[in-house]
Amino acid sequence: MPGSPHLPAHPSARLPAGVLSLDYLKFLQLSVDVEFNREASFDDAALQEAMAAVRSGSMRAARPAMKVFFDGCHFWLASHFHRYEAARRLGARYQEFWCEIERGSMDHAVRYASTFAGWHQMRAFMWAVLDSNQ
Repeated sequence: MPGSPHLPAHPSARLPAGVLSLDYLKFLQLSVDVEFNREASFDDAALQEAMAAVRSGSMRAARPAMKVFFDGCHFWLASHFHRYEAARRLGARYQEFWCEIERGSMDHAVRYASTFAGWHQMRAFMWAVLDSNQ
C-alpha cells in the first residue's frame, strides 16, 4: 500500500542480468590468477591514488565496483587490480572493496580481464606479486 510505513520508499533496484550481488569483499577473500597476473602493469597515478585511498580509509567507497567471479569456492578478481595491489603493498589485509559478483570460474575472470582496460594493470600486478614473494 503506498505510503505505508512498513514498505520501503523506493522499491529495491534490480541487479543486472548475471550479477549475483553487489557486496563488500575483503582483500583476503579475493583470489588472483598468478599466471595471468605475471603480465600485469599498473598506471602509476591510479596505483598512487588507490594507495592514498587505503591510507585514508576511503577505499571502501571507491567506485565503480570491482568485477569478481565466484565459482562456489573462490572470488576471482577480474578488474581494478590497482586497488588490490595498493592494499597488498600497504599490508591492508582486511581492506574491503565494493564488488560486483557474478557466477564464474577463474577462466571467466581471466577472459573478462583480458578484454577489460585493466589488462596491462593485471600484468604488472603479477610481476610485482612474484617479485615480492621471492
